[in-house]
Amino acid sequence: MSFAERREYYRLPIRVPIFVKGIDLQGNDFFELTHTINVSASGASFIMKRELAISSDLLVSIPAPVSADSGLPEDYDFKFPAKVVRVENGLLHSNRKVCVRFTKLLYQKS
Repeated sequence: MSFAERREYYRLPIRVPIFVKGIDLQGNDFFELTHTINVSASGASFIMKRELAISSDLLVSIPAPVSADSGLPEDYDFKFPAKVVRVENGLLHSNRKVCVRFTKLLYQKS
């Protein structure tokens, strides 16, 4: 069985702007604007400049427009607590591919 076949949720290869908040490997708080590589119900991969430890807790925010009748402020962010499960260092530059598992699913299987 290949690695892709073991995935419980389908990954969408989409690039979405996100904000990531957490504590880096040196113990410094950070708030970084970046983008996703792919997203699923249970996690995401994205590019980061910061060095992160495996199992670090992060808060991933997706800035999204909301309708005027939703009762939410115009600058509402959808926030998803996440845990780092893998970090792949870039060979040609300092960016890293960070893979996280959301602590709450984005959606449930039907």
